[in-house]
Amino acid sequence: MSLIDENLLEAALEILPKQSFKYLKYLGNQINELGVSRPIYADAIELTGSIQIPELSIYQDMGLDLEKNYRNIYVSADIRGNEKQPLPDRFIFSNSVWEVVKNFPWYEFNCWCGVLVVEIKELRNV
Repeated sequence: MSLIDENLLEAALEILPKQSFKYLKYLGNQINELGVSRPIYADAIELTGSIQIPELSIYQDMGLDLEKNYRNIYVSADIRGNEKQPLPDRFIFSNSVWEVVKNFPWYEFNCWCGVLVVEIKELRNV
């Protein structure tokens, strides 16, 4: 078996610290009783992966807002940003809701994703 055939994230998680978190997959929009379109997410599922604070250089390289909180998440799941759907998927950890900003889609090649997420401060303490 070559390295490309092996899930490299699962091998790395034998060494890296792992964390559990909840994942909410975006399903679409639904019109509520007031006629307002609202996003619908699947029920939260528990996943395990690695959550890391991004390097400060990424803030300038990607034009990120220094006033916001960002994290990198590495997980063996097919996570989507808004490049393939109207709204991005979400995560819940550290008493906050986090939304995908950028997807590094390695899932097709090696069954895992890296995503950059931003905290939705208005939904803190969920």
